[in-house]
Amino acid sequence: MNQLIEKMIDTMHAFSSNHIMKAIRQGLVNMMPILIIGSFCILINNLPIPLFQDFMVKVFGTGWKSFASNINTGTTQIMSLGILLSISYSIAKAHEPTKQRLINPLTVSLVSLGCLISISDTRDGGLRFTQMGATGLFVAVLVAVLSSQLFFFFCKHRKIKIRVYADEADSLFVQAVNALEPAVLTFLIFCVARLILSAFGIEDIHLFIYDVLKAIFAPLQHGLLAAFVFTFFSQFFWVLGLHGSNIMENVAQMLWVPMLDVNVAAVEAGQVPVEIFTKQFFDVYTKMGGSGSTLCLIIALLIFARNTSSSRLGKLSLPLALFNINETIIYGLPIVLNPFYIIPFLFLPVIQVLIAYAATSLNLVPVVTESVSWTTPILIGGYVATGSIAGAILQLVNLAVGVMVYMPFIKLNEMAKEKSNQQVMKKLNEQIDYVDNQRPQVMLNRQDEVGALARAIAGDLEYVLSKNGNGELFLVYQPQINREGKIFGCETLLRWRHSKLGMIPPPTIITLAEEAKLDTRLNEWIFTEALKAQGRFIKLGMVQVLSINLSPLQLMNESIIEVLKTGIQQNDLDPKMLEIELTENIALDDSNLSKQAMERLKEIGVRLAIDDFGMGHTSLQYIKSYVFDTVKLDGSLVEDILTDKSSADIVKAIIQLADSVHMEVIAEVVETQEQRDILYDFGCHVFQGYLFSKPLEEEAYITFYKGK
Repeated sequence: MNQLIEKMIDTMHAFSSNHIMKAIRQGLVNMMPILIIGSFCILINNLPIPLFQDFMVKVFGTGWKSFASNINTGTTQIMSLGILLSISYSIAKAHEPTKQRLINPLTVSLVSLGCLISISDTRDGGLRFTQMGATGLFVAVLVAVLSSQLFFFFCKHRKIKIRVYADEADSLFVQAVNALEPAVLTFLIFCVARLILSAFGIEDIHLFIYDVLKAIFAPLQHGLLAAFVFTFFSQFFWVLGLHGSNIMENVAQMLWVPMLDVNVAAVEAGQVPVEIFTKQFFDVYTKMGGSGSTLCLIIALLIFARNTSSSRLGKLSLPLALFNINETIIYGLPIVLNPFYIIPFLFLPVIQVLIAYAATSLNLVPVVTESVSWTTPILIGGYVATGSIAGAILQLVNLAVGVMVYMPFIKLNEMAKEKSNQQVMKKLNEQIDYVDNQRPQVMLNRQDEVGALARAIAGDLEYVLSKNGNGELFLVYQPQINREGKIFGCETLLRWRHSKLGMIPPPTIITLAEEAKLDTRLNEWIFTEALKAQGRFIKLGMVQVLSINLSPLQLMNESIIEVLKTGIQQNDLDPKMLEIELTENIALDDSNLSKQAMERLKEIGVRLAIDDFGMGHTSLQYIKSYVFDTVKLDGSLVEDILTDKSSADIVKAIIQLADSVHMEVIAEVVETQEQRDILYDFGCHVFQGYLFSKPLEEEAYITFYKGK
């Protein structure tokens, strides 16, 4: 069973990871801000509260709805154009010519827009709003994908190559020249397609598609089978990016709208209404929150989604979904072309039709006899439509069923996201080098999946720091053992057990913290928690030196000095039992600022250590320039001490030099007894590594200390 689930996840992930599918989803999500604005305008104009409607007319006059309607026209009614530009731009960004700055992605978007206009009906002088809104979404997506792919196909096989020299033109002009031939050929393809369509009498491709689909379903007959088919395909078109409600409207008008009139006439005649299927039946029982019963999906996301972006989207979508407006979740999640939500979105409404049909057939719920506004919230709609509380209860039953139907697919999607994030996390970790003060910002500015994950992690780091670690950030302590086998001290190390990504490597934490300007807050948190821990250790009678790494960029940060002073006072610490570790390239930086910073640390009374010593470019003689207490040998030297004579000679020389100026020497990454023995023979004072202990959480470290 687990293998089947894993295979399903891999198949769905492979489909959703395709660069075109990613671009389509990106295009839909990019439209979310203006769709939310437009959706609120729709809600305001259609709020099913008579007192509100009367108040607005009284205050603003009968034309008050025009204000929100104008905003809606400028938002949801240009959806297709916005998505077309965004999809083509995203596709362009994934192609090599764009990555190499040979093609401007904006040019590709403009070409796609031109192709859409070329193939559309412009007899009235331009695109109509019906072509630019949700009705034109399918054509817009299709044109965006085809035009972009054609553009780069022609770009790859260019026959005409115009030589433009860098000293004669700027990069934008070079990009424009490179785009000329593929743009012309792409336009020609779409113009030819337009001529072919006209030859067959197809002037409006949008209208043609909808008319064909309507004609297919016109022969449907009234009944349960027709209800299933009607419901399923209404959903199916939404998944493809087509406005399912518009496509099936003619079928609804033909089959279901007259049935409500039949029921109303029966009630007026004192007879029992018997027509179960009416248009309001589908609206009330299968469109809670909008098509696909997306209110069920939103509630399921709020309950089961561990992915913060999904749960946040659920919270954002809920207020509108209560009034059956679901553009936010449809295009924000998105539902369109999303393999993880296709199955529940298609089949849940069919299941709800069956449940509502059974309940009504068994006379558990009255048939629908009243028309209700499509924005009427759940429970109210069920009660008004049937005139009975049973209608509201049936809505609750369908809601609960819907939540349970969506639940396993949400979990599948979460599992796929976790798997994808782990793969991207591996790439991110591989590309992050050790932080130094000269490294430019490179991760948060990236526009690929690595950059997206880096920004998400940086955002999560800011959040957990605001919550004082939030139980995810914690410190571990690696023992340092002296020549007699006793504990000399311990090194404090940062760990982050991310709620979704697992353990984040410290170099990744440090790098992203510095890029996101969170390094000061992070260092302050580390120092505060470490000093508290040292206070607890002292109360337990643990005599040791606790060392804390200081980020290179934080050496000259006055706030760290204040945190250190405050922590020493509050926890009643002896400064001599604290050691600040500085990397060699910073510690041996012969600048006045570095000297002054270290002098301030020495004034407090803490010890200073040079970390990773022996692999820098600074001469060993500079070790005499500062008053350091400890030298920590670079781990790579210790690792090679048995196999590389040069490493052994360097280690021996460092130990002798440190001993001559009365400095402690700590060897890191000691993993074998043989390494320990040769270091002992060279005169090394203290050892640290997995031979003795891995880094331990506080309770485990206390137990280890007491065992010594």
